[in-house]
Amino acid sequence: MIIPSSSPEIQGADYAALTTVNQFRALGLYADYCYQQTSSWSAYRSSLKIRNRDLIDISRVKELLINSWNTERLLRMTSHLLAGPNSGFCAQWAFPQSYYSSFNSTLASFVVSGFTEQSHAAVRKKVSSLARFGTLPNTLNVFVDGGLSEVKIQGISSTFSTFNSARLNVTDFEEVKRHLMSFFRSTRRMHLEDKKLDLKIRTKDGKKLKTTFNRGDWQRVSQNLGKTSWLCLLYRKRIKSNYRDIDTFLSPRFDSEAVLNGLVSFGNVFSLVNEINIINHLGDGVIRGWIPAGTDFVKDRLDFINNETT
Repeated sequence: MIIPSSSPEIQGADYAALTTVNQFRALGLYADYCYQQTSSWSAYRSSLKIRNRDLIDISRVKELLINSWNTERLLRMTSHLLAGPNSGFCAQWAFPQSYYSSFNSTLASFVVSGFTEQSHAAVRKKVSSLARFGTLPNTLNVFVDGGLSEVKIQGISSTFSTFNSARLNVTDFEEVKRHLMSFFRSTRRMHLEDKKLDLKIRTKDGKKLKTTFNRGDWQRVSQNLGKTSWLCLLYRKRIKSNYRDIDTFLSPRFDSEAVLNGLVSFGNVFSLVNEINIINHLGDGVIRGWIPAGTDFVKDRLDFINNETT
């Protein structure tokens, strides 16, 4: 496993700020790469199964999609209007916007597909399961599994062997992938630690809660947590980071514009996945009739679906 090196001259909140910025730069750059893989999108669209329209709660789909689009619009406005020096506060609240936009878009897609998952944990598990079984577009079939000491990432790899998490060469795609892989692993470990507290595993005599976990204990935690994939990256930053990472956002090294751009790029691709599925079930005309004013980015995605997929 490759562990990122640190920079002696950069410490504390500044180092965390640079690491966070690079993780979201990498997320956005990888999303842009996925967007360009038109053959993958066509293959994905042609693989989808279509349910009987009479079984679909169309009003619920509409409600969720409009909610998702409006939240995405707010995120894009935040990116356009509030980027610049000392604007970490806008990224701080952009994380929940990004997550809920993607979450509602996913729920809308689940409704047309007949999936019953609705809670945050269940939806994240289902998205991870779809990635695990290769049912997302090819470049998005990425997931992470394993306990704390044996985290394993599947679906993405890099030949880049050493890197510094506080630095990123955006022109080197292998390095971009390495940063993204580090983002996945750190997210997995954080969620494992959170799930560990929920399980309350006791010692053999049953009198005390375990504070030190062995390999078997971590396997149990891993099984309860499920796999880690794309939606988990956004969920990690949804609420807790607004309190736990506040010094990171206030650091002068925090580039909110880069973070916001990464969130917008990823949200664009993640919504595209869901909208392809919804269009296949309900048709392009129905979806276009729901688009609110000021959300031309939705029309752009639907045009992409019509022009670049079959």
